Amino acid sequence: MFGVVGLLIAAYVAKNLFAVEAKEPEPTEELIPMAIADIAPGTRLTEAHLGRGPYPKNRLEADMLRTSRVIADRFARVGIKSGQPIRANDLLPPGEMPSLKVAEGMRAVSVQVGDSTAMVDGMIKAGDFVDVLFTYQGSSDDAVQGGLTMRLFEGVRIIAVNRNISSNRIERGNNHVTLELTEPQVNVITLARDRGAITLSFNPNGRGNGGLALTNNVRVTLFEILGLKPADPAAEPFLTEIYRGSDRSTNRFTDRGRLIESYTAPALNDRQRQQLVPITPAPSNVPATPVRPTDGNAADAPAPPTASRIFLNQQN
Repeated sequence: MFGVVGLLIAAYVAKNLFAVEAKEPEPTEELIPMAIADIAPGTRLTEAHLGRGPYPKNRLEADMLRTSRVIADRFARVGIKSGQPIRANDLLPPGEMPSLKVAEGMRAVSVQVGDSTAMVDGMIKAGDFVDVLFTYQGSSDDAVQGGLTMRLFEGVRIIAVNRNISSNRIERGNNHVTLELTEPQVNVITLARDRGAITLSFNPNGRGNGGLALTNNVRVTLFEILGLKPADPAAEPFLTEIYRGSDRSTNRFTDRGRLIESYTAPALNDRQRQQLVPITPAPSNVPATPVRPTDGNAADAPAPPTASRIFLNQQN
């Protein structure tokens, strides 16, 4: 009995001594970044464009990029097929962007258009043609009647959206569109983008004539939408001038007689008084005539003839 047990123990020990640990087979594939869809030339690559897929190790080449970190935020130099490894030569160097291509005689200008609602909810893309609308909100002044929207250009080609010349990646609150414009259009858009908001509307008719659409039939004001009428222009202030000897004071009143400004000219010194033309008393039945000072000071000159004048001549 004990012999059998000893033999079993010896067999177990010998098995462990001579046993060879089985090695797991080495993987023949490696997960590397790949495009999840076809990528057009000029596209700015982000993590959303990339996935990781298996690729045979024995077919990996030195220029195949193996981490997404060196791919993101770079532009595609050539078209990249879906499910294929991305090579270093497929992308522009880090920080370099594709060169702009504009028609002869045209210029490229970028404008900020805010959120996607100003870009047909983000559905427009590079290569589309759009109309450019300008909205000026103005101030409390009725000159713009509560705000003004007008069409500046028709059929303008979009070169890039947020620096992408082949895709339309839209940001939530800050988007920039590069437009192809003529020289006169560049002057207009440069002023307009600093004075109001720019909105783009899709134009299915294609390229326009390159001119300006600055006519009354393509603009609308808030007063027109609400059916309001602009207020009547304010009446000219009523001015009175009061002369006491060589001193003069002015008062301005509203059309309702409310004083809005009062001014008294500086008093003349003795030398200036000697230069004044003596006042000749007028007959009692003849209206008094204002005395014009010889001094060239603009503050002492009589007001325009539209103002009423009151002259009080005092005897020293």
